[in-house]
Amino acid sequence: MPRFRYQAYGADGAFAEGTIEAASAAAADAALWAQGLSPFQMRSLDGGGTQWWNREIAFGGGSARGDLLAFTREFSTLCSADIPMDDALRIVQAQTAAARLKTLVEALLAEVLNGRPLSEAMQGQSRIFPADYVAVVRAGESGGRLAQVLSELAELLERRAEIVARIQSALIYPAMLIVLSLVTLAIIIGGVIPSMAPIFTQSGKPVPLTIQAMLALKAHWLEILIASAAALALLGAAIAFAMTDAQRRQRLDRLVLRLPLLGSFLLQQDTARFARTLGTMLLAGVPLIAATRSASEVVGNRHLRAGLDQAIEAVQQGTALHRSLREAVSLPAVALQMIAVGEEAGKLDRMLVRVAEMLEKQLQTRVDRFMAALTPAMTVGIAVIIGALIMPVMTAVLSINDLAGR
Repeated sequence: MPRFRYQAYGADGAFAEGTIEAASAAAADAALWAQGLSPFQMRSLDGGGTQWWNREIAFGGGSARGDLLAFTREFSTLCSADIPMDDALRIVQAQTAAARLKTLVEALLAEVLNGRPLSEAMQGQSRIFPADYVAVVRAGESGGRLAQVLSELAELLERRAEIVARIQSALIYPAMLIVLSLVTLAIIIGGVIPSMAPIFTQSGKPVPLTIQAMLALKAHWLEILIASAAALALLGAAIAFAMTDAQRRQRLDRLVLRLPLLGSFLLQQDTARFARTLGTMLLAGVPLIAATRSASEVVGNRHLRAGLDQAIEAVQQGTALHRSLREAVSLPAVALQMIAVGEEAGKLDRMLVRVAEMLEKQLQTRVDRFMAALTPAMTVGIAVIIGALIMPVMTAVLSINDLAGR
């Protein structure tokens, strides 16, 4: 029977982890709930499991992320209109044109019609629904706030998708500039320069060093390409080896946070992810310790995550969240201050969402400014590179014409 390693929390908020044998991940999860534990992470020890959380700024990855967003938005809208759950699922299944989403909703509907709660039905689709998503839905079911919880989850997913889409859109023009510049350089090196080289040999003048270098580059491009690929492969292997050790990766992540500009950007990004996820889970009624543990899983930086784990341990011992975060993690000062105000006022969930919104706006402003400066800088840089290649050639050609005129 397959074995699974789990991490869970008890009714008193105590952390627990261990291994369990079950026919599937859903069966293992159900067995833990029967024991009074609330699992938030499940991993197969037999190589058959799938990674339940993808840390790239959204739940799931690739097409799974799009399926989850589309389902959550449509289903939450129908539930908010007081349509029964089974009818809402049927409507979503009938309206969607995506085959993957239609199959997903069909499986959920079958489980719901068999009497299973929606959260348990979602556990059987772990590739689409991550563990903390299911935990939020379960909390909404138990509190009778499923429609509101689904709306909050849809907003969370849409905000993350919007950030990714805006960054991708901002990168389109610089990417086109790079591609066009490479095409221009290829035309100059592969076509223009070889046609000009005979002019120097026929006139008896030495070939300029710039033209010699470009001719050598054209003659040995395959060797250069293979050497570059080998160097990149070695670099990738070295990085992969460094990532296999948790302590080395944590040290590397700590160094990354100290980099100018990039470090503060990544810190704000991870803080916004953590705050929005934690705020959404608290709004759904998930207990603080369990919600904080799940929210820490969205943080990509291992150094920050280690600090959050220390803060969670302090919270379990009775320390206020803002104090434990201030002592264990180097989060932005304004975020810590707002969390302290929200906790003291008894509105921590809403304040965390405000923190996330504030940081996300700041991140978008920084991205827009960076892209606004990057585009003209790249244009000037490419023009300088092409001009540096063309000018020696034109100078040499003009000198030959001068000699011919004399």
